[in-house]
Amino acid sequence: MKKLSLNGLLLAMIFLSVNGLAAPQNKTIDPYSQCVDETIQSLKLNNINNAVVAICSDKTKALYAKQIVRLLDQIKTQSREYKQPERYQDIMKSQQLWKNFVDQECRNAGAYIGSPMYQFCPMQRYAERLEQLREYLN
Repeated sequence: MKKLSLNGLLLAMIFLSVNGLAAPQNKTIDPYSQCVDETIQSLKLNNINNAVVAICSDKTKALYAKQIVRLLDQIKTQSREYKQPERYQDIMKSQQLWKNFVDQECRNAGAYIGSPMYQFCPMQRYAERLEQLREYLN
């Protein structure tokens, strides 16, 4: 019963964040929210469900992963230009450690919070990593 309540709470939190209650209206819609809206509409659903969370989390994570690779390539180029190869090497070391952390942390979230977290958690972490890498580049 407790796990069912947590699943309901998680889905409610996801739904509220998806519908932009926490985001300013002048901000562009994020890829996850856009996917959720489109998927709900295309499948003629009344609301979000675990399948929609999984589909859109995986799709958005893949988008973020491509962006991460592009940023890492830019950091590599910048490190060469600045003649600081150790900078890129250090970031690549942390990238592998970060990936291992995300994998384990999201397994924990899925096991203890609920199954939607197996996909939703990595997507969130990838979005956070994108911001972090952008800071490193600037």
